[in-house]
Amino acid sequence: MKREVSNENGVRRNADAGEGEKNQSRDIALLVIAVFLVAVYFIKGFSITDSPLPAPVDHPQGQTIFEVEDPSNFSKVYTSPKDISLKDAMARAGEIPSRPPFSKGGMGGLKHADTVIKSGSKITIDKDSSAQIGQMSGEKHIIFSIPLDINKATAHDFEALPGIGPKLAEEIIATRKKLGGFKTIGDLKKVKGIGEKKFERIRGRLTVNSATPSPPPSSSAAFQ
Repeated sequence: MKREVSNENGVRRNADAGEGEKNQSRDIALLVIAVFLVAVYFIKGFSITDSPLPAPVDHPQGQTIFEVEDPSNFSKVYTSPKDISLKDAMARAGEIPSRPPFSKGGMGGLKHADTVIKSGSKITIDKDSSAQIGQMSGEKHIIFSIPLDINKATAHDFEALPGIGPKLAEEIIATRKKLGGFKTIGDLKKVKGIGEKKFERIRGRLTVNSATPSPPPSSSAAFQ
């Protein structure tokens, strides 16, 4: 007749083994959770939403928002409480050349110094001290809540609008050329691919100032 023998060491080994299995299961569960959280982080970071831009920046009405880019290609956006002249915009950005006669506080030979700078304008300072007045990118228009002129916007500018991809942006340009320019924002509905729903989604971000399509303005203001 066989008799079972209690073995304290054996019981202890079984207990240790059980505890080890529990720890191993816990470690695996924590690893799975960690992998899941990392995956969620990267999916959020790299996913492409229908609207490619951050929420528009709220700013007081009546402000002029303009961008200045120096010869080193460093650019910064500035605000002014009202429409200002080119010379005042340059002074606001600290871009007045230090050489005479500018060092005495005057604008010297700055051509078009009294040109009014509108919201969305971009002043580019060249290495020869000349200044080109153009317009900010479509992305910055949207970010700073500046209406985008549909008769001056480039295809790339249109791509900043929600739901507008490269193909549709080119279609807008082609339709604008065919019509000789958009007379109203509603003319966008004549573009193949822009229905009522898409139009209503983007109309609040747009304006139309001229029926004559043109590239971004590049009037020159040279320092002499």
